[in-house]
Amino acid sequence: MNKDFTSCYATVKRWALSAQSAQWLDAADIGLLNRLETESADDLFAAEKVRPLVVGFFGGTGAGKSSLLNRLAGETVATVGVKRPTSMRATLYLHHSQTITSLPKESPILETDTHYHSIPDKSHIAWLDMPDIDSVEQANRTLALAWLPYIDWLIYVTTPERYRDDVGWELIRQRQNKHHWLFVINHWDEAKASQLDEFCSDLKSAGFSDPKVLRTSCIAETEDDFAQLERIINQAIEEHGLAELQRVGILAKFEELDVIVSSFLSRIGSEEQWQRVQTDIARKIAQRLRLFKDRLSTEIEAVVQHYPEAPPLWRTERSAHSFIKPDVEQLIWSSYCDHLLANITPDAAVSVENEGLASRPLVSVLDQSLSTAKTVVLDEMNDGLRQALANPETALQRRLRQLMRFMSFALPAGTGVWAAFNVLRRYQQGLAGDEPFLGINFAVHSLLLIGLAWFIPFLLNRWLRPSLRDAARRGLRDGLDRAVDALSSGLNQACVSLQKDRQDQALALRKEYG
Repeated sequence: MNKDFTSCYATVKRWALSAQSAQWLDAADIGLLNRLETESADDLFAAEKVRPLVVGFFGGTGAGKSSLLNRLAGETVATVGVKRPTSMRATLYLHHSQTITSLPKESPILETDTHYHSIPDKSHIAWLDMPDIDSVEQANRTLALAWLPYIDWLIYVTTPERYRDDVGWELIRQRQNKHHWLFVINHWDEAKASQLDEFCSDLKSAGFSDPKVLRTSCIAETEDDFAQLERIINQAIEEHGLAELQRVGILAKFEELDVIVSSFLSRIGSEEQWQRVQTDIARKIAQRLRLFKDRLSTEIEAVVQHYPEAPPLWRTERSAHSFIKPDVEQLIWSSYCDHLLANITPDAAVSVENEGLASRPLVSVLDQSLSTAKTVVLDEMNDGLRQALANPETALQRRLRQLMRFMSFALPAGTGVWAAFNVLRRYQQGLAGDEPFLGINFAVHSLLLIGLAWFIPFLLNRWLRPSLRDAARRGLRDGLDRAVDALSSGLNQACVSLQKDRQDQALALRKEYG
């Protein structure tokens, strides 16, 4: 095989297997590579020598392929007879200077008879008589098909009766650009002149712009184009060179490999496609998580009902530890919550598949991110609940209660100082005879004022005591907010990481394959 193609094929195969393990490709994609013909005529001959052009006769039963090879050789090298199928083995006719390399034992082309000659003018061509392509014997068909990748120039031999056989035309269409072609209508002595034009017209319709069609007959008295058969090939070698004619199969293989590589790149997508996909996925994730958050927000009330409202003014505060802790998971989580989270992955996969891209890598990373979603949500909510109950007051409540506690001492003390000051002042004035001494009314009112100065802040402090139910509600909602934010961040980051992996995959393929 051509070394450049071998190297390129191995590079693509190595990359494809790596991409398959990363789930960017599947078995069907690898199958495209496995079905690609990697064999060539270079594999048949010793590398240190200039190999011959391999020219093969192929066609249906009774076309006369073996007779044409014998006529070219000037001797009987291929079996000819009335038995059908006659060509049960392939026959290779080549110069004795060429060395056939060893092939794998399972190779069907080992079922080939090799005949050597010593004609110097024929050393640059190896002639091959192939088994009947329409043989009822599967082994014959297998051998004929196995030889095709090794042939540079195919000579399609048909007859006036069978030049439109479906089997031959199917193979022509499949391998049109993989070989040089020459067409022969054998048994021309049995043909009508119009059949040549019909055959040429059919070939042009099949894509051959200027098909070379020769008329041959194995009856000695019949004039035909047999002399042109070898001359056309020799003339092509003189005009284009042997190496150039041998390259057509390799170029066809490169074209097929290019198509496969393009299909691989289309499977992993372009930058623009993934930008559209990521935008759509982010929108769907946000939508699903919003529904999920709304669902749990309504279920929070089932938990907070286990905690009391703010205690009445005349009762002492009760600790959260004095209540039986409810099971948050049992009261909040339901199969619908699982359903909302589980639908994130198929929703995202639809966005990818709508762009014609491989969705399995995305499904894998999203499923991995969502595998711990329930644990994250419940842990955050329980943590939020625990923190809220440990410190049930809001910041405003805490500051106001601190102020009220201070005022419950400061106001009575200030009122007492004011009363004492007035008592002393009036006492001095009373001694001087300017004012009467204060009486019992002042004492009563002063005590009432001092009591009010203490009672009002004390009452407000009691009124501002936190509700454990409100605290639990606040803690659960804070935990839910953190959990949803964490889920959203994790899912979107997984998509970003996946896009980075896609870029690396595409870059590696383009860098290695070019």
